[in-house]
Amino acid sequence: MELFREDGCLTDEGLRALIDGQLDELGRLEAAEHLSYCTRCLDRYTALLTGDVLEAPPRDLSRPLGRAIWVHLMTTVYGRTAVATVAAVLALTIWRSGSLGLILDRNASALETYVPEQIAPPAAAEVPKSDYETPPRPGQAPAAVQKAHEAVSGFLSSLAARTGGAANE
Repeated sequence: MELFREDGCLTDEGLRALIDGQLDELGRLEAAEHLSYCTRCLDRYTALLTGDVLEAPPRDLSRPLGRAIWVHLMTTVYGRTAVATVAAVLALTIWRSGSLGLILDRNASALETYVPEQIAPPAAAEVPKSDYETPPRPGQAPAAVQKAHEAVSGFLSSLAARTGGAANE
């Protein structure tokens, strides 16, 4: 049995063997590869599989189906628009009639906010001062040395003022 003709296409006998499953593994692979790029053989193979007769639909369904889709679409759109319109009118009616204020006043406890004066003060009004002294930073004299320096310079300046005052007299 010849699978291919001299022009490279599948023979009718080869196509029949492919459809009936009489080809070995290598023959099936070669036929499948040829059908993947040869449109003439693929058309012949499809015609053999389908019997070359396709059923015609009993009637044209495009118009009734198109109308049904259009009606469903409009029903959905108009239905949603109607619901949105009713919701908007109801919200405006409640708001303009003052009922919204009554509803909010009734639920005021859930909406209440606190200001700092309403929050309880801490247990002690005064916070005790700490006797912790911060350590000196690098390049800064310790507080005790700085105090001693100020005291000595103050004493020396007062002493100089006394002796300078006595020399001027």
